[in-house]
Amino acid sequence: MKCLNQKCNVIDIDKNDNFCHKCGHYTSKGYTFLKDKNNVKRILNGPTIKQRNKLSILVSLFALSFIIFTGMIIVRGDDLFKPFFYIKKQMINYSYGYKTSLMNTDNKYNDVDIKDYDDAINIIKDDFIKQDILCFNEGAVSVLANSIERDYEIPSVSFCDMSINESNKIKDVIDKMYELFPNINGSLTNISITNASSNDYIARFQPMYQFVNINSYNKVNKTQILINSYYFLNEDIISKPIENSLYVEDATWESTIAHEYGHYISFVTLLHKYGIDNITLVTKDNEELINRIIDEFNDGKYSLEILSTALNNYNDRYEKELTILEFASSISPYAASLDEEGVLIADETIAEAIHDYYLHGDNMKDQSKEIVSVISTLLW
Repeated sequence: MKCLNQKCNVIDIDKNDNFCHKCGHYTSKGYTFLKDKNNVKRILNGPTIKQRNKLSILVSLFALSFIIFTGMIIVRGDDLFKPFFYIKKQMINYSYGYKTSLMNTDNKYNDVDIKDYDDAINIIKDDFIKQDILCFNEGAVSVLANSIERDYEIPSVSFCDMSINESNKIKDVIDKMYELFPNINGSLTNISITNASSNDYIARFQPMYQFVNINSYNKVNKTQILINSYYFLNEDIISKPIENSLYVEDATWESTIAHEYGHYISFVTLLHKYGIDNITLVTKDNEELINRIIDEFNDGKYSLEILSTALNNYNDRYEKELTILEFASSISPYAASLDEEGVLIADETIAEAIHDYYLHGDNMKDQSKEIVSVISTLLW
């Protein structure tokens, strides 16, 4: 039998072949066979049905896998993704050359419906709760952080990735600050680990971080103390003595948080001056007042007034004639910090005086004692 394709014209084709083995054209037998529609239907339906069956099986397997995966998420929660976050963390640590945190303290949210103060507090809490999965530390650390939130009315405290030993040290500082100044609850929104853009600070007080609805109402601000992960997550760094010649005598890495609380306490006295407890919720009615408070705190005049009062009290009490710079320098070198224009940064002087009070109690320097006395009066 030969091929019906004249260009091919192969003649050695088996008599039972429907198609030419060289060009693929049907043979005379193939032509006759394919003319019968029943034959065509039988050939096409057999393989097609098998393919449809395979597709159905694949779809069923995919659906089953999705159900199983969803079930695992429900049962195990976000922990299912924990290994991926751990790998990401190790890669970031390698690139930095030291341990960091995946916690993001710079989040901002817009177009959020904030009705009242409770809504403002809840979104601050939720921002950190959603990031808990990014933290790798003992459960005891979270319990400790939660106790600080509860005891001192701080919406969110996160010692993400911090050791229990270091967390306890910081908790001791916080406990003592509220013991020394019991009237400072309700103005601080969070204390948290942060990856600082530079390592020129150990911890930092930030009176206002615009957090929600920056360009609309109602707005939400955070008033926070940030703890630099570079120091507090790296044992090889924090195990070395601090350069405490800058600070008051006996300063430690952890006691610098008392210094930052000094800034916070000074800020609280300013809030009391204007008759408000916090700047967390910003509305059309109070925005002007909040901006005035922040401007007054940032320009340093308010702190300078406190310092001047303490200086006058000191000079009168001890019959001295110290200048304000001499007065500040007697507390610590850092207490006598100057700005770029050579003007004393009075808020650093106040913070160091409170740092001195934290470390030495009634044995603090007389200059610190005068500052603390003025601050305490403003808190009542």
